[in-house]
Formats: sequence, structure tokens, C-alpha cells
Amino acid sequence: MKIRTRLSLIFSLITSSVFIVFGYTVYLFSENHRSEDFQDHLAKRVVITEKIFLEKESFSATELDKITDQFLHTLPEETEEVVEIREGLKLKFKHDYPENFIQNYKKTTILEYENKREGRCGVFDVKGKKYLIIVTATDVVGLKNLSFLKQVILLLVIIGIPFIFLVSFIFTKRELLPLSKTIENANRIEASNLHERINVYNPNDEIGQLATAFNSLLDRLEAAFEAQKSFISNAAHEIKNPLTAIMGEAEIVLSKERKGEDYIKALEIVLLESERLDNTVNNLLQLSKVLTQDADIRYDVLDLKSFVFEVKNSFDFINPTNEIIIEETIDDFLIRGNTNLLKTVLVNLFDNACKFSNNKMVFVSLLEEEGMTVLKIRDKGIGISQDDLAKITIPFYRGKNAIKLNGSGIGLSLISIIMKLHCGKIEIESEIDEGTEIKVFFKKECN
Repeated sequence: MKIRTRLSLIFSLITSSVFIVFGYTVYLFSENHRSEDFQDHLAKRVVITEKIFLEKESFSATELDKITDQFLHTLPEETEEVVEIREGLKLKFKHDYPENFIQNYKKTTILEYENKREGRCGVFDVKGKKYLIIVTATDVVGLKNLSFLKQVILLLVIIGIPFIFLVSFIFTKRELLPLSKTIENANRIEASNLHERINVYNPNDEIGQLATAFNSLLDRLEAAFEAQKSFISNAAHEIKNPLTAIMGEAEIVLSKERKGEDYIKALEIVLLESERLDNTVNNLLQLSKVLTQDADIRYDVLDLKSFVFEVKNSFDFINPTNEIIIEETIDDFLIRGNTNLLKTVLVNLFDNACKFSNNKMVFVSLLEEEGMTVLKIRDKGIGISQDDLAKITIPFYRGKNAIKLNGSGIGLSLISIIMKLHCGKIEIESEIDEGTEIKVFFKKECN
């Protein structure tokens, strides 16, 4: 069942229920008012009957004429009866009354009939004698009006419920029309036309917000598709170049008989390109591993200051000529992190700083910023242009001035992903030929 039909049915059901309850309530109140009003008339008739039959001698002629005139205005199907109450004698009635009234006339003033007839009674003391006065009648006009009201309510319910459903269906269809158009637009968008977007008819309502959110999702998907295309293209390029060099060198060497030193030189080139290829593949494997092991990462409490010194000592074996200077700090910087992943971050940062500054001095310091622990690395290298800064963390993207230098373009993207896993971030500030400053932010309470 479509939302439009379901909403129409729900709205119709609720409105019809309210309509029926309202009509039933009006009917009950009208019936109650009619009964009370008619009982008041009967009570007055009891009093007038008592005056006519028992106290007429105590009134003047004018008063008696007035009371008699009131007495003549009888109710429909009215009966009056005056019965003297004598101790030990059973009351005799000329009309039929409900059995429960005959047995309990001293305790009640209202006669309850099973049909539409109603009655009222009263006991009066006149000249030392007790009299029971009973007046009964049928509220013909009131019951007729009540019956008419019931028919009107039923007619309104019979006509109103289909009308309510029709109106609610039309109203719901009109209100959900933007949603239907949004669905049509969404169904037309495929991988080949991800640049298209859904029309936002009213950005302030829920459907407009849904369309806006869907457009934002399409923006992210389009960016992801473009990144994937770029990633595949760059990965193929980074892998193909060393393979081409290896194959070309092998073909040249094998094309004719050569001296021993020529073979050695060729093998050195093959080894260099193989190491470059191995480095690229290892970086890809590490990037893939980081992207898929989020749930399996083990976090420990680390003293960042001691950890930096430890990684620096390990890096000295990789690059013995490095000029990395760790500035002394007196504070302890405790963080939660994974030792292996954070070691990858520091080694890549140290390697980039040394490589792109031709092993000039690199300064490493620890500080507090924005309530987070910050590792700052400054070099005096070739720098990064402002255009390249926005894309520098995309896998395989390399700045224009760094293309000729050895590298795969995966390091900073790997660092960015690892820091996200540690609830941290990196910030890069750089100028061409002036050097680069990278800040690595660690959130202390990250699990």
C-alpha cells in the first residue's frame, strides 16, 4: 500500500472517529437535556395537580382561575392521579405503573417505564392526611426532535465519511506530489549521470530536507567515484612505471652480449625499480589494511614524548643522515592509540620532511592546542602550493613540484585515515620554497 493511500485511510479513520464520537456525544447530551427538561415539566404538573385537587379551597377565585388555566395545559398523553395514603391499606391505582415504583413510591419521585412514557410523583400532607400524586406523560415533541437529530447525525456520518476520505486523498496526493517527483528524479540518476541533482521544491519541509540530504549524498558519491577513478588511474601509473623500467632494462640487456659491469648496472636499475614497486604495493596493502581493521584496532595509553624519541631512534637506521631535532618539553603527553599505526604516521612524516627538504634540519615539538595534544613538525623544504594543499591527502596525489622525487603519494592519505581512527586530524601549512609545517592533533579521550 502506498504512503498516499495509507495516510488517506489513517486521516479518514481518525477524522471519522472524531466525527462519530462528536455526533454520539451531541445525541447523548440532547437526550439528557430532553429528559431533564421533561422531568421538570412533570414536576410542575405534580405541583399544579396537588393545588387543583387538594388545596383549591385555600386560593382566591383569581388565583384558582390562574392555576386551573395552568392545569388545562396538559402534556401529551398526560394522566393525573391522586391517591390517599392510609396506614395498613394497600394503595389502589386507576392506571398501570411500573412494579418497582408501586413497591418503592416512598423512596422515589421518578417513574421508570420500559417504553417512552415518563412519570413523576410526590407525597403531600394536606389537613392531616397524606396524598400520593402521580403524573405521567409522553414527551412526543422531544422524542420526535431527538429522532430527527439522530437521523441527521446518521446521514452526516454516511455522507461525511466518504467525503472525508476523498478530500484527504486529494490533499495527501497534492502534498506528496513533490515526493513522487523526487522519486522519479532519483530513479533517473545512474553512475553515468551522477552530476544530475534532485529538484528541491520547498527546502523548509521534510520532503525538501530529504531532497537536500539526497543531493548531499550524491555529492559525496560523485566525489567518491571521481576519487576511485583517480585512485585506479594513479595506482596503475605508479605500478606501471617501475614495471616498464624493469622490462625495458631487461630487454636492452638481453638484446645482445654485454660486459659483466653492464649486467651489474642493469641489475642495480632493476633492483631500484623493484624497491620502488615494492614500496608502492606495501603502501597499498597498508592502506587497505587500515581501512578494514577499524573494529580490530587495539588502543593503549602512550607517552607521546617517549614514543616520538623511540620512533626517531628507529628512523635513524632508515635515514642515518637525517637532521631531525626534537625540541625538549617538560610536560608528559599521554594519549590513547595503536602503537603500530602511530609509528607509521611518525615514520611517514619524518621521511617526507627529510626527503622534501633534502635532509635539512627538521624540528619536532609537542604542545597543547584546542584542548588536544599536538605534534608539530617543521621543515625548510620545497613546500606545497596552495592548489595542491586541498588535494594532498588524496591517495597517489602528488604536488607538481614533487613529481620528480621518489615516492608513491600514499603517505599523507594513510596518515589522514589513521588519525581519523584516533579521533584526531592533521593540519598542513606550507609555502613554495619556504617549507612546510604539519600539526597532528591527538584527542586524549578517544577509545
